[in-house]
Amino acid sequence: MFTKKEVFALVITIFIASFAIAFDDGSETFVWSYWLSHLFIVLLLVAISFIAQQIGHKIAARMAGFDTEYTFWGIQSLSLSPMRLMGRGKTKTFPRTFHFFGKEILIESFPLGLILCLLFAIISNGQLFFLAVGQYHLLLKRHSRFGRKFLEVTNYEEAKIALAGPMVNILLMIFGKLFNSYGTMDIFIFINAALALFHMLPLPGLAGLKVYFGSRLLYVSSLVFTIAMILLAYTVSVIPMLIISLASLVVAGSFFYYYKYFRA
Repeated sequence: MFTKKEVFALVITIFIASFAIAFDDGSETFVWSYWLSHLFIVLLLVAISFIAQQIGHKIAARMAGFDTEYTFWGIQSLSLSPMRLMGRGKTKTFPRTFHFFGKEILIESFPLGLILCLLFAIISNGQLFFLAVGQYHLLLKRHSRFGRKFLEVTNYEEAKIALAGPMVNILLMIFGKLFNSYGTMDIFIFINAALALFHMLPLPGLAGLKVYFGSRLLYVSSLVFTIAMILLAYTVSVIPMLIISLASLVVAGSFFYYYKYFRA
């Protein structure tokens, strides 16, 4: 399902995100053996969460006749110009090819997400996190679209594909809560809540912006649903959490629809 290029990007992403999350193990004194065991557990949980998120994108994309390719979230220019930071400038710093031990390595963009992930963890001593570290590119396969109304991807299709990833993290968060009687799944719940929220940010390249431009109504309602689920994850049981979150989704979507289409 994943290409070698994607596997390489996923491995790097998982290791750096795990290091950031496990940076503070919660103990008063630092003990190497305890920190390494904590890192191993976090690494396993992060791997499950990240891979499941990308599988969600891939399944949604293939159902629509497309495919996805995972890569680092970053920028294509080191210039401070807003247009260049978004990859729209005439001159770009990336992609660039580097030679490493006789091999050519293509760096498509500056991995800003990974850098921020490390900086947040180190500077805050593990108290702050930045987990918007990866993104997907949609691969268009025209032969898979024959017989459909549109050969190219529509905005709404793109929005659904983008939303599939964060929603998989929400499902994993619910799964973790179902088996969290003694707090053993707290880290798993936190990881998936953070991944869902960070990837719903409307930043260039992230799933959140693709949902936003694909369907404003879908973005507003799904964002409210995601935030409600995260806020209620540690306070109520699963059934009330789902009921309140779904009610919040309906209310937010209804208000947005009303003010967008009837009050305009």
